Amino acid sequence: MRSKGLLVIAAIFAITLGTARPALADNNADGSIGAVQAGTIGVDPSAGASQAGASVSGTVPISVGGSGNNTASNSVGAVQVGGGNSSSNSIGGVQVSAVNSSPSVSAGANGTTAGASAPVTVGGGGSNTASGSTGAVQVGGGNSSAGSGGAVQVGSASATPTAGAGMAGSAASASFPVGINGGGNNATGSTGVAQIGGGNNSTSSTLAGQSGAITAGSSAAGTTPAGTQTASNPVSVGGPGSNSATGSTGTAQIAGGNTATGSAGTVQSGPVTATPSATSGGTAGTASTPTGGAGAVGAAGGTPTAAAAGQPSTSTTQAAPVPVNEQSLNVPLGASKTPAGFPSGQLPFTGLALLLFVVLGVALLATGLGIRTRARA
Repeated sequence: MRSKGLLVIAAIFAITLGTARPALADNNADGSIGAVQAGTIGVDPSAGASQAGASVSGTVPISVGGSGNNTASNSVGAVQVGGGNSSSNSIGGVQVSAVNSSPSVSAGANGTTAGASAPVTVGGGGSNTASGSTGAVQVGGGNSSAGSGGAVQVGSASATPTAGAGMAGSAASASFPVGINGGGNNATGSTGVAQIGGGNNSTSSTLAGQSGAITAGSSAAGTTPAGTQTASNPVSVGGPGSNSATGSTGTAQIAGGNTATGSAGTVQSGPVTATPSATSGGTAGTASTPTGGAGAVGAAGGTPTAAAAGQPSTSTTQAAPVPVNEQSLNVPLGASKTPAGFPSGQLPFTGLALLLFVVLGVALLATGLGIRTRARA
């Protein structure tokens, strides 16, 4: 009986060793003062509750880690977290490996559900290196600072917050992903440099701000029994290529492909593009187009006319009245044309009685003839 118990304990111990995580990164601080070093860190707190048909839950997993060891040589006040960080002959350096977090929450009650999440990632592969630097802050991996002061370097970063809800056959969702992309950040002999996203190089420069390509875009979707509607508005700034500042002062470079040499007060940005779009899969509001060619559909209710059916047409077409200011008085000599829209017996454009002017004309003609006859006598 005792031997069986020992066998069970040995089996459990063997399984534990077989499924154990790889060994954490080593921490080395040779000739350094006030060094703080921590290997890979991972936490996953969660909580949930349910009562009377309603439930809610949430989790906030966070991990900080990288490949390799933390090494601080002849440095003062070096802080290194996550592995893959190296500091040599530096003062006040802070180095943090790639950071990942994916908080999420969900709830439901009586057939209605809702949820939201906001995964965030800073950095990727690569290590942080600070050599002969003062006050260097490096986050996310792939950052290098040599002989620089006050350099802040952050690797590629992305966030994708999303939210959604559903009830009674309908659903809605929305997201707003944001990302700053690029390769590694390099600062050599520079002072007051801020580099974000990767693909940034600063050499012997002062007060340089550099950012990799930026992408952002909101999107939303809704589904109802009538159909599905979607909308999106992706925006991007910059493209491939890196930012480079050499011997420059007060340089701001955004989105890659920018170069400044021996410059002062320079602001450079990559191209900006936006491609908004919207789609609708519903049937409401969709107008049908009649077939059969022109004249195949009548004006009222889409009823086919007699001509369209191959029968003689008995309908008459009446031209619409033309406004006065659109009527033309250019007619051939001898032709008579009365503008449309005026009753007979009235002068056009005045509305006065035509007979009155005929009598007045005849009276004037008679008077003139009488005066002429008397003058000759």
